[in-house]
Amino acid sequence: MKKNPRLEKRRKLISPEIDLFVTRSFDIVDRIHEILSLKNLDQKDLATLLGKQESEISKWMSGTHNFTIKTIARIEKVLGTSIIKVLRKEDKTQKTTISFSCHKRICSF
Repeated sequence: MKKNPRLEKRRKLISPEIDLFVTRSFDIVDRIHEILSLKNLDQKDLATLLGKQESEISKWMSGTHNFTIKTIARIEKVLGTSIIKVLRKEDKTQKTTISFSCHKRICSF
């Protein structure tokens, strides 16, 4: 896909924090879409489950909605699965082994 030079120029002006916010927002929306697809549901079904209007869910699913933790928890509850996972402090008693292999200077873990 050909990139628009004007758009790319503007994109470089976006702060790393805003860029991360937009990326995470799209990640959440993509995950919700994935769950809906796996459960053979659509946005209208999600709206019904949440007691919301389909138009509100549509706005949420645009990718730039600022989801609250409360909203994410409600969605997780009605869909019966996690949207995001929080990493907890590692147990220092467990040892982790990391293995990797390299082929022609390309390494994989």
